[in-house]
Amino acid sequence: MADAPEIPEAKDPFDKRVALTIAILAICLSFISNLGDNSKTSAILKTSEASDQWNFFQAKSTKAQLAAMHGDLMMRLSSEERFEDSRNRAVQLGQDAQRYDVEKGEIKKQADSLVAQAKHFAAINDRCDQAALLLQIAVIVCSVSILGQSHKFWWLGMIMGAAGVAVGATAFFM
Repeated sequence: MADAPEIPEAKDPFDKRVALTIAILAICLSFISNLGDNSKTSAILKTSEASDQWNFFQAKSTKAQLAAMHGDLMMRLSSEERFEDSRNRAVQLGQDAQRYDVEKGEIKKQADSLVAQAKHFAAINDRCDQAALLLQIAVIVCSVSILGQSHKFWWLGMIMGAAGVAVGATAFFM
């Protein structure tokens, strides 16, 4: 079995500071990525629930229309003596159609609420994606600063990291 390569120890204080900066940026990145993933999952679930509600709304619309048409047809075909039961059934169907319309309003409110929640979670996910991008670039820039022993790259990486943390923090308060 081949021996694992030895990882050199950072002896230069600059290398140690940059490595610590990279570790902190990676921790922030993991928190923000986790929030983004959770928000993405929630957005997908809420979108699915909203779709279910809209399908339920459509089914109620179809039932209401059929009940109204059936009731109207029964009213037109029934005479006073022979078809009293038909008239009663027609009235019941008309009431059912009205009830379906009321139920549709409630279903529509619930579906609209679910759509709004899905948009909210999608916005959080988008904000987390932006923050994660900034943090990933910051880690890369800080890594380059070690290779080039450049304090300018380190400061640039820290500034980008701070911007990424700030953008990510706003996602926690959305």
